[in-house]
Amino acid sequence: MTAGRMIETFRFISGFNDIFLAIGVGLFIAAGFLTVALFDYGGAGLALAAAGLWLVSEILTARLRRAIPSMLAAAGFVVFATWASAVLTLDWLAPARTDTDGPWFYYAIGIAASLWSLVYFYRFRLPFATFLIGAALTLLGFLAVFNLIFSVATLEDALDYAVVPSLYALVSGLILFAIAIGFDRADPQRITRQADYGFWLHLLAAPLIVHAVMHMATGLSAGGVEVGTSATSALTVVGVFAVLAVVALVVNRRAILVAALTYLAGALWYLMSQSERTANNVELLSLLLISVLVIGLGVGWHTVRHVVLQVPPLGRMENALFSKKV
Repeated sequence: MTAGRMIETFRFISGFNDIFLAIGVGLFIAAGFLTVALFDYGGAGLALAAAGLWLVSEILTARLRRAIPSMLAAAGFVVFATWASAVLTLDWLAPARTDTDGPWFYYAIGIAASLWSLVYFYRFRLPFATFLIGAALTLLGFLAVFNLIFSVATLEDALDYAVVPSLYALVSGLILFAIAIGFDRADPQRITRQADYGFWLHLLAAPLIVHAVMHMATGLSAGGVEVGTSATSALTVVGVFAVLAVVALVVNRRAILVAALTYLAGALWYLMSQSERTANNVELLSLLLISVLVIGLGVGWHTVRHVVLQVPPLGRMENALFSKKV
C-alpha cells in the first residue's frame, strides 16, 4: 500500500467566488419559480426555467467547473425539467384528469427524473449528477417493486409495509455501494473524476444501508432510538456501528459512519439514561462521547485504518478491492 494511496478528497470549493456564484444560481432558481408562476405552472414556464439553468450550466459547469454553483444548477435543472415532463405527460395522457394519485403519474416523474439526470451527466460529467441519477433510479425502482409485485397504488400505501421498504433500501443501497466501489477500484489513488463519482454514490448508498440494517436489526425508525427501546436494541446499535466502522475503514469512505451517527447517539443516550450516575447529564455526555469519537477518527483516520488493515482478513479484503494488477 503506497503512502499517498486512497486519500478521500472532496472537491467542493476553490474560493469565495464559488459561494458568490452559488448565491447567483440560487437567485436564478428563485427567478425560475417566479417564471413558472407567471406561466400559471404550465409546461412552457417550467421548460423555460429548465432551459435557463441549462445555459447557466454551460458557463459554470462546462467552462468554469465550479462545484457548488454547478450542483445547484444541476439540481434545479432536473427539478424543473422533471416537473415540466410530468405536467406535459399529465396534459397529454389524461387531459380531463384532476388527480395525480395513480401509479402512472409517479412512473412519469421517476422516468423523467432519471432521464434528465442522465442527460445532464452525459453533457457535463458533473460528479454530483451521479447522485441525482442514483436517487431517481432508486425511487423509480421502489415504485416499480411495490406497484408491480404488491399492487400498491400510492407511495403512502407502500410505506405501510413493515419490512419490505427496509429490504428494498438495503438491496438498492448495496447495489449503489457496489457501483461506488467499482469507481473507487478504477482510481485507487483518488485523483481523478472516477473517485468523485464514487464519493457521491457512497453518500447516497450510506443512509439506505444504515437505516435498513438498523431497522431490521432493532426495529428502530430512521434516525435513532425511540420510546420503548431496550438495552438489547441499544447494544445492538453499538455493535452494528462497530461493524460499519470497520467497513468504512476498509473502503476508506466515511459516509456510512456519518449516516449511523444519530443511531449511535441515540443508543448511548438510552444506555446512559439507565444509570443513576449519568442520567442527570445524559445529553451532555452523549454529545461529548460522539464528538470525541468523530474528532478522534477524523484526526487519526489513517493511523486507525493502518491498524485495522493489519488484521489479515481485512487487509486481504482491502487488497482484493483496490489493488490493480499491472
